[in-house]
Amino acid sequence: MFERRISISQALAQELVKTIRLLALSGKSHFRKYLYDPLAYAGWEKDKAQSSLSAGKMMDKLKEDIEDPAYQNTIGPQCKRLVSNALSETLSALGDSCIFFLERIQEDQKLAQTPEALDFVSAIEKSLKDFSVLTQTKNEKLFEDTIRNFTGDELRSAFEPVKLDTAHQKVYLEKEVHNLYQQILAASKTNNFSRCKKLLSKYIIDYSDSDSYNESEVEKLLSAVDKREPGFKQNVMDSLAIDLYYSVTKGILEGNARKAIQGIRKYAHIFEGNPDIKNYYEIDSLERKLYGIIQAKDLMKDLKKGL
Repeated sequence: MFERRISISQALAQELVKTIRLLALSGKSHFRKYLYDPLAYAGWEKDKAQSSLSAGKMMDKLKEDIEDPAYQNTIGPQCKRLVSNALSETLSALGDSCIFFLERIQEDQKLAQTPEALDFVSAIEKSLKDFSVLTQTKNEKLFEDTIRNFTGDELRSAFEPVKLDTAHQKVYLEKEVHNLYQQILAASKTNNFSRCKKLLSKYIIDYSDSDSYNESEVEKLLSAVDKREPGFKQNVMDSLAIDLYYSVTKGILEGNARKAIQGIRKYAHIFEGNPDIKNYYEIDSLERKLYGIIQAKDLMKDLKKGL
């Protein structure tokens, strides 16, 4: 039983988005069981209003209405209508509509407090969390089996850092990092906190282990924005953890163990073993299995430079 909420947090909405994306990779039967059925059971299919617009067209219209203050109080009901109609369209349309609603919840605190947002999350949260638990258990076994079958060369390859072989590549990377950071500064100056969070997450995940990354400036920026928007820094940390965990899980589901390993190492590098960070124990379990197999294969010395 989940406690009664008055608002949906950005982190929860983001987690549900990532879970729906993973659910889409698991097949139609799981998608129906863990997303369609809970919404239908909660009565959302009965609440649909006949519309000549497809889910895609409804989302396009909603994007326009969101920009118009005159429609502010209608966004919640419109999002509910979108999801309700998508239930009778296709599973793909349903997934897209649910993700659309959750992403808007992340961006708009007022929408996150509406009855429609609260009812929506209440209808899908438990089933999606059940799916996450099921996926985690299966993924640990799948990951362990895959890594155990890796040759020494395959493991070495998975641990190799990205190498920039030419001066041109290095200059390009530095320019890319600089441009992204300028976008972050611009978003922070205009108080576009949602965009600022997304850009910062990308910046930290993509470049935190590169020579061009400026950790002290990132910390200053996080602290400065956090003073204007209390909780911003925690939201960024939550976002980072959720994105990295999704990347690891997606890598495992797709059979891309290299991607999963890189995500695990990136998580460890950024959060430095902090057990208070989201998904710490899930990542820690995978990391222990990874290094246990490395030890068993007697490859620790070979990989030490990359650890």
